Amino acid sequence: MRVKADFHIHSTVSPCASLEMSPQNIVAAALKKGMSLIALTDHNCTRNCPAFFSLCQRSNLFCLGGAEVTTREECHVLCLFQDLETIQEFGSYVEAHLPDVRNQPEIFGDQVYVNEEEEVLGFVEKYLGNATTISFYDLCASVRKRNGLIIPAHVDRMVFGLVSQLGFIPAEPIVDALEVYHAQCSAVDLGQHPYALVSSSDAHLPKDIGCVYNEIEMPTLSLAHLKQALNQKKVVIRLT
Repeated sequence: MRVKADFHIHSTVSPCASLEMSPQNIVAAALKKGMSLIALTDHNCTRNCPAFFSLCQRSNLFCLGGAEVTTREECHVLCLFQDLETIQEFGSYVEAHLPDVRNQPEIFGDQVYVNEEEEVLGFVEKYLGNATTISFYDLCASVRKRNGLIIPAHVDRMVFGLVSQLGFIPAEPIVDALEVYHAQCSAVDLGQHPYALVSSSDAHLPKDIGCVYNEIEMPTLSLAHLKQALNQKKVVIRLT
């Protein structure tokens, strides 16, 4: 089957995202764009994943959840899982490794998590835009231990990318794919590496969901088959 996937979407709990990005609005926008697979990847937080998963299941939309984690080196990494219990445990692990700095909503934006009906459940007090104390290699090991998917985000950007922050792309196969910010970026631009390239919307507004997506050939909608497809580079980046 041919799957349309957007691996990088932010919700209301990300300080930089619009308050329009409730799980309810995200799912509605993804269905309108014809997405087959979407992932919720808030900054260093998974607290909107329960509502997101519930709404995706109601809509028969395959989903992954996790976070866009900022490592100690200030590298952004998409960490994705299929099991909600694992996602929530991973989210607690990541938040525990954030510095104890309170968010200032008037400067950075609200960090609100909600239920399926968009009712406010609470606000995250720690500022989620900071780097965690987790190193890149320790983060990869942590995600692997939990049977997750590891995709360093926007590796071709001049900030928060794998190349800009670490200075290189690891030759050993410790991640599952590389996300590029510019959809026309090629493997040649990044030098020699063994990974598939993907690109996603990094949506902070509902209208941006699916503006860039990945067309992936896989037998069924499952994390295991997704990993296999990425390993075999059965992915094409599309723009809408």
